[in-house]
Formats: sequence, C-alpha cells, structure tokens
Amino acid sequence: MNILCIGDISGRPGRQTVGALLPQIKREEKVDFVIANCENAAGGYGVTRAVLDELIGYGVDYFTSGDHVWKVREFVEEMHDSNLPILRPYNYEGQEQLPGRGWAVVDMGSRRLAIVNLLGQVFMHEPVRSPFWMIDRILEELAEAGIKENDPVIIDIHAEATAEKISLAYYVKDRVSGVFGTHTHVPTADQRIIGRAAYVTDAGMVGPLDASLWAGFDAVINNFKFPFKQGKVMEMGGRRVFNSVLITVENGRATAIKRVDRTLQE
Repeated sequence: MNILCIGDISGRPGRQTVGALLPQIKREEKVDFVIANCENAAGGYGVTRAVLDELIGYGVDYFTSGDHVWKVREFVEEMHDSNLPILRPYNYEGQEQLPGRGWAVVDMGSRRLAIVNLLGQVFMHEPVRSPFWMIDRILEELAEAGIKENDPVIIDIHAEATAEKISLAYYVKDRVSGVFGTHTHVPTADQRIIGRAAYVTDAGMVGPLDASLWAGFDAVINNFKFPFKQGKVMEMGGRRVFNSVLITVENGRATAIKRVDRTLQE
C-alpha cells in the first residue's frame, strides 16, 4: 500500500495547490490512500466543513489536524459527526469530553488502515498529556478494534520539537508502520526506516513558498520589530509549494519512504 502523507495545507493558496497537483501525483506515484493535515486550511487558522469537502474533491481521503483545529467555532460542533473523515489530537486533557476522535480505522475492502493524531508537549503550550503514555493506550484500543500486526498504522505527531518527534518514532518503531511530523511547515530531509516504521520529522506544508510559513512578510516583520502587532495577512501571490512523503507498507511493515515535493508557479 502506498500512503501519501501531506504537510499542513495552508489557506486558499494551499487548497488551490492541492487541487492543481494532487491528482497528477496520485497517478504518477500510484497512491492508494492520502492523509493530509488540514488544521490551517481555512484562512491559515482552522478548518470548515466546506474546506474539507473541497479537499476531498481533490483526492484527499482522510485528515489529521493539531492545535488550530478549534479556531473556527462552528466547526467544533461539526466534529461530533463520526462520519467526518478528520481527526483531532487524541492526547488533550479530558479528551473524552471533547468532540471528535483521535484515531480512526478505515476499511479498504480486504485491508484496514489505522490513523492516529497526537500533539506534542514541548513548546506547544497546550493542555495535553504525554504522547508517549497515550500511544500505549491508543495501540491497545486499536487492537480491541481489530487492528492486527499486518495492518498499517500511521501516526501524525503534530509537534514543534524534533527530539520529541524522533523519540516517539523510536518508542513505537516495532508497533506501527509510519510516523510523520507536522506543525513547523518546514520540510525535513531525514526520512528513513526505523524498525518497521517509516519516519520523517516534518512533512512540510502546502501553500505560499514566498512567505513566512503561510503569512505575508510585511505583517510578520512588523511583529518581530515592534510591540504593536499587525494581524497576519495571507500571502496570495508568488510560488507555491507542495510538501509530502510517500510511505510504502507491506504487511504492516514500512518498506520505503520518500519525499514527494513540488513547486507550482503562480
């Protein structure tokens, strides 16, 4: 099974880039399933149901998220819909009282795929429990849900610190098929196989390349220089980037991981 894991889709430029490039990438790379982080897909902060529908139309099968998934208040209620193909981080304190799910099992005919969403603790300032403790609980829950050793299990660890991400990968290296990091919007070149799991510290992003992550430089530079802040402005023009990794899994074990990166001229 070839699973494409796409970095943070950022605003309208990111969505347009997915629409322009994903169908061709799926054909060229013989992609069986697409997972994308969507927490910034609506205006750079948060997501909406209309945005999910748009991205599904472009070929995304399932979505992970992060701390920004709560930014659009109306969408919080939408996450009560168990049929919505999106995860929020599992390891929030009191997660049992929150809408949404932290893991999902997708039936694909004769195959099953488990997807997990976790949030890091280091530098994140969110009320979350350690992903190391929580992944043990999740894997027990997946086993109870019928996931077996030869079923692929893919984790999106939405976190800032490289050490936290790679340490988690080593912690689960013989129990899952892949761990891909998101959140920094900066793609890393450290893709590798660790044990039976594919790993990359950060998949990167989809959106404006000539920008500060996803925002216009004028506002960001002002905010670095002065105590009076400007609101971030989406960078609508210029080049756009598509960052992702392709993980190949056989009988629950990753056999390959490679970067799939594209640049789109406006």
